[in-house]
Amino acid sequence: MTYDDIIQIGLTKPDVIDTMAWGTPALKRKKRFMLRLGNDGEHIVVRLDWETHDRLMTANPMVLYKTPHYEGYPAVLARLENLPINLAEELIAASWEFAPIPDKRSKE
Repeated sequence: MTYDDIIQIGLTKPDVIDTMAWGTPALKRKKRFMLRLGNDGEHIVVRLDWETHDRLMTANPMVLYKTPHYEGYPAVLARLENLPINLAEELIAASWEFAPIPDKRSKE
């Protein structure tokens, strides 16, 4: 799986744009962060709801992981080289569903 594959899958969803976030390529829905390419170019950071986060982290420990920076935040890191297309599609769909939900910091 490559980041180009991720973009192709993500852009099939309504209201998704290919943009930048935190200095790296990213996908957003209605200006809300969905996912971005990691700084090393070898993983993606995907924002999810907590239920999906916990379920997918438990079911996919060889592909999904966390770093201390993301502890306490509903995001998973996915290794692109190990990411099967069905899991990529599930992550993108779940992130797309969650993206328009305003977070507490948002003024939208």
